Amino acid sequence: MIRFYKESQKELLLAMGMTVAALLLFIAVIPLKSPLFPEDYSTIVTDNKGKLLRAFLNHQEQWYFPPDKEAKVPDKLKTAAIYFEDRFFYNHMGINLFAIFRAFYWNLTSLEVKSGASTITMQLARMLNRNTRTPFNKSVEILQALKIELIYSKEEILSFYFSHAPYGGNIIGYQAASLLYFGKEPDELTWSEAAILAVLPNAPSAISPVIDQTGLSEKKNWLLEKLFQQHIINKETLKIALEEPVPLKLHKPPNNAPHLTRYIKEHIAPLGGRITTTIDWDIQRDAAYILSNQMDYLDNLGIENGAVLVAETQSGKIRAYVGSQDFFDFASQGQVDGIIAPRSTGSILKPFLYALSMDAGILLPSTKIKDVPSHFGAFSPTNASLSYDGLVTARDALVRSLNVPAVLLLKEYGLFPFYLFLKKAGLSTLFRTSDDYGLPLIIGGAEATLFDMVSLYRGLGCYGNFSSISFMEEQKTNKSEDRKLISPGASYLTLDILKELARPGEDFFWEQYQDSRPIAWKTGTSYGQRDAWAIGVSPQWTIGVWTGNFDGRGNPNLSGSKSSAPILFGVFNALGKNPDLTWFKKPQKELRSIELCADTGYQANSLCPDTVLAEAPRNMAVLKTCPYHRKLFIDNDSGAQVCSLCWEPGHYHSEVPLIYPPDIVQYLRSRGHLISTIPLHKESCPIMGHLNPLEILYPQNNAKLWIPRDLDQQLEKITLKAAHQNKEAMVYWYMDKIYLGATENNHVFPVTLSKGWHELEVIDQMGASKKTAFYTDLNTE
Repeated sequence: MIRFYKESQKELLLAMGMTVAALLLFIAVIPLKSPLFPEDYSTIVTDNKGKLLRAFLNHQEQWYFPPDKEAKVPDKLKTAAIYFEDRFFYNHMGINLFAIFRAFYWNLTSLEVKSGASTITMQLARMLNRNTRTPFNKSVEILQALKIELIYSKEEILSFYFSHAPYGGNIIGYQAASLLYFGKEPDELTWSEAAILAVLPNAPSAISPVIDQTGLSEKKNWLLEKLFQQHIINKETLKIALEEPVPLKLHKPPNNAPHLTRYIKEHIAPLGGRITTTIDWDIQRDAAYILSNQMDYLDNLGIENGAVLVAETQSGKIRAYVGSQDFFDFASQGQVDGIIAPRSTGSILKPFLYALSMDAGILLPSTKIKDVPSHFGAFSPTNASLSYDGLVTARDALVRSLNVPAVLLLKEYGLFPFYLFLKKAGLSTLFRTSDDYGLPLIIGGAEATLFDMVSLYRGLGCYGNFSSISFMEEQKTNKSEDRKLISPGASYLTLDILKELARPGEDFFWEQYQDSRPIAWKTGTSYGQRDAWAIGVSPQWTIGVWTGNFDGRGNPNLSGSKSSAPILFGVFNALGKNPDLTWFKKPQKELRSIELCADTGYQANSLCPDTVLAEAPRNMAVLKTCPYHRKLFIDNDSGAQVCSLCWEPGHYHSEVPLIYPPDIVQYLRSRGHLISTIPLHKESCPIMGHLNPLEILYPQNNAKLWIPRDLDQQLEKITLKAAHQNKEAMVYWYMDKIYLGATENNHVFPVTLSKGWHELEVIDQMGASKKTAFYTDLNTE
């Protein structure tokens, strides 16, 4: 008998072992997808703190948020779901045998399915397959549940379950359900809301809020009572939760930074996924509001569109991306992205030319440069004011954004080197050669995007180190990719100039306010008043604003200072303030002092009577010496200029006057400057002086002129212009060797000309002369 018992026991153990082995074999061979779920997720775009900016439907038109590995399932939701679906979740290995036998008994005795006995893990297995409920499929789910428990932790299983559970309609996953049903993040759910999300996956198509609010409310309340009985919530919490209604309708998903999120959806995450941007939700909201508010005013003036871009100067991370005044303003093309749309640059490239010219030894902020009408073939730039100073310091020329000095400076610095700098600095819209752009490049002859221009100004604010700005959080700034194109010294001196621009409106008196901050900024208005720019940079922020009309219409009310600058300062004043980043620290090791001529701002030579010390980039090229102080020898008796060929020993002395070219003298006098008359050379001298006091201002040699007709269809006259060194000089005019007349003081002469080549000659009373040849074409209409 004992022997029989022992043999039976062995057979039982063997049978059990074989059963376990068979079960393990079934578990091993049962298929389990990897990854568990197909990655057909919605594209989710968040700000830098994980706050949702915008969500897109997946390819099956579902709200199906990708799992967030950083986010934890809220305790309220986890607790509510476990008590509703699977109280012994943490105590089983995927299946609950007691629940299975109980369900089998209930279903058998009632002759209908009363209970499914599914654990959360088994429900997860069913989500993987989406099959109809049959005994075979149930067996597969059991085996898959056991396998899931062997591979994944309990917390991972819960995360899978909540992220992929159906919540009614086209809503999948607790994150999408929390957003669409309650308009909030999951960690903000109340007990009532958590209970709703706990019961919904049990019958999502039957009791969703948009189908059966009564049935959903009854299940929710039953679960809340259960939680109270288990001492999970107290009586007061229960009372509040029971009074909370179920949602009556779906909430509209947020749509912040719509232009940027659309770009990300189309170009970065078209197949879905979770994208974390550098956008700061609060800064984005404030910038959008400020732009919209100002555009309400500008719209009354016929200016319909605008865009704002805000980036951190130090990191290059974009904190606000406002592509238009209103994404849904279809009448004004609000869906156009004004941040990446190329627009004419106007004057906003000028600061970079001035900084580069400092490094090249062409000028310093106090250097006086020419500001006179200038002609380069058919190209004749003019200042916006249509007035000229003759000479102006580089500082004033940049502050006042004078066009003629900038064009002359570009000609001296070199068109191709400047074009090459723009390419290297990140201007992505230059699609023609430098010669095709020509000198107009510096005053709006090229197009740029607001994105690129903010990047360029940030480079200036980073002491000449240029790198791209970024809207993707995972893109780390690589220091090795920085392009050092301008010296720190030249960058600092240029920023110091731009700080002096007068601000618009109430900000004009910014220095009188205790909490005000300096900013280096520049405006630009394109030809035909089609584009208005305002870009500013501080050690903390770089801000770009564009206003205009997306369809390219010009508007006489449009200008950088009046249209875009108020938006720039509205945004700047709303941004956070870091007391350690108020203004740029002077790069002492990158600057040195040099002695300048006090009158001209060039490097002083031995003839300059007064000198001053000025800061200059340490490694700049040698600055030109003063070209205007020149030594003259004057006869003591006649006061005439003499030289070694005509002076009498002991009867002359030397003087060092400022001798400007005739064209500069002409405009200095027109601006009220007292210019000393340079003595004429002694008439009896064999060479009659080596300085030509005459200059033809217009037209220049080989110019090609087109003569229009006036309202009466008469050909308009060409106004010839010349300048003389001496204020009282008489100038005689000859056209094609035919005498026209004479002028005194103001040397302008209007003439009517025929088509073809002409030769202009001007002669003064001392015989000095100048010639130029030019071609005229006529309007035949």
